[in-house]
Amino acid sequence: MNNKNQDTCYQQAATDYGPDLARFTAGYERDPALRRELLQEVHVALWQSFASYQAQCSLRTWVYRVAHNVGVTHIQRTMRRAERQSLAIEDIEAQACEYTDIALTERRLDLARVMALIHQLAPLDRQVMLLYLEELDAASIAEVTGLSARNVATKVHRIKAVLAAQLSGGMQHE
Repeated sequence: MNNKNQDTCYQQAATDYGPDLARFTAGYERDPALRRELLQEVHVALWQSFASYQAQCSLRTWVYRVAHNVGVTHIQRTMRRAERQSLAIEDIEAQACEYTDIALTERRLDLARVMALIHQLAPLDRQVMLLYLEELDAASIAEVTGLSARNVATKVHRIKAVLAAQLSGGMQHE
């Protein structure tokens, strides 16, 4: 069929079935903006379909067949998008539990690594770090250890740097 006949058939179908197509697409899409897009898709597909239309069925049947095929494709596309975006509550709970378990396990492993490294420190440095981990400030640690607060702060800073280097080096080898 040439473009002129294609255009003529489309014009006739749009005139005769335009309002029907608008109602029809409302059954496939609730959202008004998406419904307008779907209706446009139906009209484009309808115009394209007349390139191969041979009057093998009535114009009305042809129009609805094309509209139905576009509508079904729209629903399938929407469902795939929704499946990617939404999860069942059981899936969300499982992910939350799995994430919590993984995060907790990683935290425990990190703490075990830190403690293993602290145990390698000289007794005074170990004591300073253990008190620091107990959230004592430098002045309080100084009172406990007999060191100056400035000395405690320096030790904490240096030990944290060594521990960080050890931890990051250990993670690279795993």
